[in-house]
Amino acid sequence: MEYYDWMIKYTPQKEWIERRGILLWLAFFFIELGAGMFFVSSFFQSVPGMLAGWIVCGVLGGGLHLLFLGKPLRFWRIVFSSGWQTSWISRGLIFVSLFLLLGMAHLGLSLSSGPTVPLLIASDILAFLTVIYGGFAMNYVNGIPLWNTALLPVLYVISGLWGGAEVTLGMSLSRGDISLGISIEVWIRILLLGFILLVGIYLISVRYSSQAGRASVRQILSERWSSLFWGIVVILGIIVPLVAVVNSFGFGLALTPKALIYAAICCGLLGDLTMRYLILRCGMYSPLIYSGRPTIPAQ
Repeated sequence: MEYYDWMIKYTPQKEWIERRGILLWLAFFFIELGAGMFFVSSFFQSVPGMLAGWIVCGVLGGGLHLLFLGKPLRFWRIVFSSGWQTSWISRGLIFVSLFLLLGMAHLGLSLSSGPTVPLLIASDILAFLTVIYGGFAMNYVNGIPLWNTALLPVLYVISGLWGGAEVTLGMSLSRGDISLGISIEVWIRILLLGFILLVGIYLISVRYSSQAGRASVRQILSERWSSLFWGIVVILGIIVPLVAVVNSFGFGLALTPKALIYAAICCGLLGDLTMRYLILRCGMYSPLIYSGRPTIPAQ
């Protein structure tokens, strides 16, 4: 890339999606998935679901996030410095750290003397903040219209809770707990519908927000990355789970083939992960000087 490309061309961001940036993409996904699992499971007092969510968030997601930072043993400087006043990465690490600490305390009490409601409420609040923080970290970047929209944190909340509910459903069915699965499925229906609506509204709003936003959406829907969007996000990530939801709504969860349910869960997670990839990959900085219709550099 030449320096003048920043002036006359749409410049794709690469720091958060190439090389070490791949770790951040995966970290955001697993942190929010694990926190979503904990949040959903807590409403049904499912200790196995909360424990699995804690592990996914803390070990898998948190580990990837520390690797992205480059100096894992120094992350405490971000947490305890004054950077939280301006940096969503710093705030996010604080949310994650406090959630893991209080969540561990709640799980410990649940397995021994019994849980406490105030501790559970505090853990759930921090779990929700953990789910939403990735969206705010990206929304804070003013130079990328695909990210700089208030709908992005909302989309990440819905997708994080939806993924958490899906995995919790799969765990309940693997234990033969149909009654818990039926209750969780109500959440999944609502969250799936919310995800479908928000993806459409999000892309439409960005499409008409600016020329750079239009270029990003064009990359997702009809140009280089369209096969990922239509093939994985729409067909696998939305249509397959929708088929499973309609089937269970018509025939009941107990009569729905487990293979279809597990396939829908895997496809839903894959669609969510792919949508997050597209949002990171297609984020572009606006050119400062327009020369006709600026071209999009090859990625």
